[in-house]
Amino acid sequence: MDGGLDDELLFGPEDGTVIAPMPGRPSGTPWPVLVVDDDPQVHAMTAVLLRDFDFDGRPFEVVSALSAEEAKAVLARRADLPVALLDVVMETEDAGLKLVRHIREDLGNHRMRIILRTGQPGQAPERDVIVGYDINDYKAKSELTAQRLFTTLVSALRAWRDIVTIERNRQGLERILSASAPLFEMRPMRSFVERLAEQIAQVVDHGGAPAVLACRPVARADGGVSVELVAGLGPFARSIGLPVGDVLPATAVAEVVDALATQRNLYHDDRCVLVFRTREHGVTIFRLERAEPYAADEQRLLELFCNRVAIGFDNVCLYEELMALNRSLEQRVEDRTVELAANQKALILAKERVERALESELLARDQQRQFLGMVSHEFRTPLAIIDSAAQLLAMRAGQVEPEMLERLAVIRGSVQRLTGLIDSHLTDERLQSNALVLERAEIDLPEMIRSVVQPFRVAYPDREFRLTLDGLPQRAEIDANLIGLVISNLVNNAVKYSGPGGPIALDGHTDGAMAVIEVTDHGRGIPESELPRLFDRFFRGSGASGVPGTGIGLHTVQQIVLLHGGAVAVDSTLGRGSTFRVVLPV
Repeated sequence: MDGGLDDELLFGPEDGTVIAPMPGRPSGTPWPVLVVDDDPQVHAMTAVLLRDFDFDGRPFEVVSALSAEEAKAVLARRADLPVALLDVVMETEDAGLKLVRHIREDLGNHRMRIILRTGQPGQAPERDVIVGYDINDYKAKSELTAQRLFTTLVSALRAWRDIVTIERNRQGLERILSASAPLFEMRPMRSFVERLAEQIAQVVDHGGAPAVLACRPVARADGGVSVELVAGLGPFARSIGLPVGDVLPATAVAEVVDALATQRNLYHDDRCVLVFRTREHGVTIFRLERAEPYAADEQRLLELFCNRVAIGFDNVCLYEELMALNRSLEQRVEDRTVELAANQKALILAKERVERALESELLARDQQRQFLGMVSHEFRTPLAIIDSAAQLLAMRAGQVEPEMLERLAVIRGSVQRLTGLIDSHLTDERLQSNALVLERAEIDLPEMIRSVVQPFRVAYPDREFRLTLDGLPQRAEIDANLIGLVISNLVNNAVKYSGPGGPIALDGHTDGAMAVIEVTDHGRGIPESELPRLFDRFFRGSGASGVPGTGIGLHTVQQIVLLHGGAVAVDSTLGRGSTFRVVLPV
């Protein structure tokens, strides 16, 4: 159905360039790519072209289907295919479109990235297909050269990988929620540890049965301490009560001893050692073994699970102790004389007020988390739509009404500021709940700072932003998103608390192994008496009257910088301006 000319253009080199083959074949598991086309030559040429490419150390594998019906049979056997290159016109004029409906609606497969390739674009107009069908890209064979084919596939695979990661994290969090609740019903420590070993296995369960053991330091009769198994699953189930030296090889025992000494988790390809710390009940070491390596997402899930359960278990134990003490106290009060009856009643009423206050506080914190999650979800979607619409209008305005570009840039800058405000509140919530994990990566520090300042240039065209960043190191290993939030908060404060015409300066230099970033304004300044409380959460100084804000920005700045092992300070003169100084190890 597709002409030979289209096939030649489909696989021709782009702009006459020659694509050099890879010097060696990658050894990773191939990426399977479903090719659905009734022309066998399309399958052959696709396989030949992809043979010379690889992505993320893995080659490509073509899974062929010559018709929509044959593709349905393939999908019934292999539901995990990440990408499909799908022809529209095959056994019928809309066979490819019907196959899209089958994948999305009948199979319920929304992870697969579907790319339509057609040699007859007029048969299925691009706009109608994109709107009417859940596809991810639309390409005419005449425009899909070898290089563009590779680029399209890599983009689709990255999107699929991100979707799978999000789904895996969601499932992991669901497992954490379902696993945590039953643990707090287990009061004795031995029973709790045995149940905890079962639940940890479920958190990272992929259908297998990982071997899990739990061991704790136990005092011996001679006054010494030995590390013994207190719970186990799989091959360790029959070794409870034995010293770890009688159960594990010497290298594994050394890992357990090292984890006890350093209080750090250890991760390897086929095993991990987790340190489970409770405030009142000491340390328990868990060792998990399985055939599959532990991915970074699973490591974070395990650490999150252990942290939450440890805190919760301590709270349960403390509550039980409090209730037992309360019952004893009530019994004593009943045995006392009538003169103490009034005190007994006051004590009961005070206990009830404390319990109600505790319940109210817990409920308020839960409602706050739900509200922040709802705001993030409900606001980000319309903001993303506004930003996309502004981008689309900007592309058209560049040709029709260039004078609109500046207004559209203001719109996009406002969207970015709103998104930054949401990120700031979510980051503060994660900081308060100890759920914030740094994601360090090597970045171009001066370029990152320039990208943060650019939206402010657009939003405040009448303000002067002076950047002197040549003294900063070009490469720094930091969490770019969080440090970007730090710079954004400081620049935003400089804008809000300085006069309309005052310049804002960002200076950077290196001091030994530290990068120093200074943000200076020539505004109203800060009274000296307020400087010690400036980084307190929700603190707003006397100069903030009439200026919108929540009082969490500088607190968030300080916490993020401290997480990086750095420091933040401020120099301010009332009526002359302020300089905020951020010092980061690079």
